[in-house]
Amino acid sequence: MSGVIELGELRHGDQPEPPPPRARRPPAAPARVLALCCAALLTLAGAAPAPRRPPGVSVPAPHDAHFLVVADRLIVAEWPDPTGRGGREVVGYGLPGGAPVWRFTLPDGDDVTGLWAVAGLSLVTSGPPGSDSARTTALDPRTGSIRWRQPGYPVPTQAGGVLVEQPGRTDTIRAVDPGSGTVRWSMPFPDSGMVYGFGDRGVTAAVLLTDDGRVEVYDVDTGALRRAGRLPPTDGRAPYRLTQVVGDLLLVDASGTVTAYGLDRLDRRWTLPVRRDGATWFADCAEVICRRDQASGLRTYDPVTGRLRWSDDHWTDARRVGDRLLAVAPAGGPAVELAVLDPGAGRALAGLGRWRLADVDRNGSRLLGFRPVVGGRTLVAELDVSAAQVRYRAVLPGSWGDCVAADAALVCRSPAGGLMVWPDGR
Repeated sequence: MSGVIELGELRHGDQPEPPPPRARRPPAAPARVLALCCAALLTLAGAAPAPRRPPGVSVPAPHDAHFLVVADRLIVAEWPDPTGRGGREVVGYGLPGGAPVWRFTLPDGDDVTGLWAVAGLSLVTSGPPGSDSARTTALDPRTGSIRWRQPGYPVPTQAGGVLVEQPGRTDTIRAVDPGSGTVRWSMPFPDSGMVYGFGDRGVTAAVLLTDDGRVEVYDVDTGALRRAGRLPPTDGRAPYRLTQVVGDLLLVDASGTVTAYGLDRLDRRWTLPVRRDGATWFADCAEVICRRDQASGLRTYDPVTGRLRWSDDHWTDARRVGDRLLAVAPAGGPAVELAVLDPGAGRALAGLGRWRLADVDRNGSRLLGFRPVVGGRTLVAELDVSAAQVRYRAVLPGSWGDCVAADAALVCRSPAGGLMVWPDGR
């Protein structure tokens, strides 16, 4: 399998189409119109085609293989197939050349269940087929040598550490130094489980909430108990159902209303009515708390008072990226319409167009979008939310399912199986 990235000037039909007009708010003031026009021009300026690159290199991989890039290594893990074969080997390839550098074979009886990049290491999670037990092995991405092993699943923390846990089993939560594997702290895994708060790089806080309202808030870096207390009892019709940690708030739903408590003092902040079917979603959206119900658009609330800040029925999802929001709306099939929003006011800073997204949670990889173009090819672009820009990366021959953009190369998966590596010419 071989391929050439065709870059240079995109032909007619290859350029991303502008998003369709939609009814939102009353006509804006002239100053706002001028600002949006400037933002659009800046976005198009950042979307200039990249220089031509040399032909790609084929890397063997099954159709369902998982892959990621750590430093100058492409790490490929083979999932087991339905016949029980495969799934026991992880291979490291050098970038940008794509030559195999090392192979790691899992312990007897284990299959690959996860692949992660944490603190410059490759973490491989494996376990016996059909079992809920697991072990995590940290590999040096350059050599494939084992740095450490721990039983359980890894959960990266915001500060660069790793929690290792084994839910559903009598075990402990352990905070592990990612470089050495040394256990920094540990505690018994609670029967009721842990609720985590997440930042853009990992867990920020761990909260235990029991059915009778007992709350314990732990620092994930030191294991110290930051706060303990008890919430008011429910009305008896249901236990605490929905529990989320969003920013510095603990959100608890007991009987159709969500109440926000501050993590530092467990003080009650505000209460909002929610759907009783549990189809309500909250997230940290920088200056605001985002809320989306299954049948409605995006709503945002002040995290201090709980008051509605702004709403938009067009957007169905949003994700915090730094101090901005990436807003999402369905655009037909797997494609979505994307825009960069000011989180405080909901104002559109730039439209990014319609794209089919790559895996946005692949260990903090750059956000990539895909679109079919003339000639059965695929346009790949990097969607830079912070800069409110679309940067064209490649026009690939054929159809491609997923890509990872790294400093050394662009790595893409073919729907027919196998990976292609193209050196990055930037």
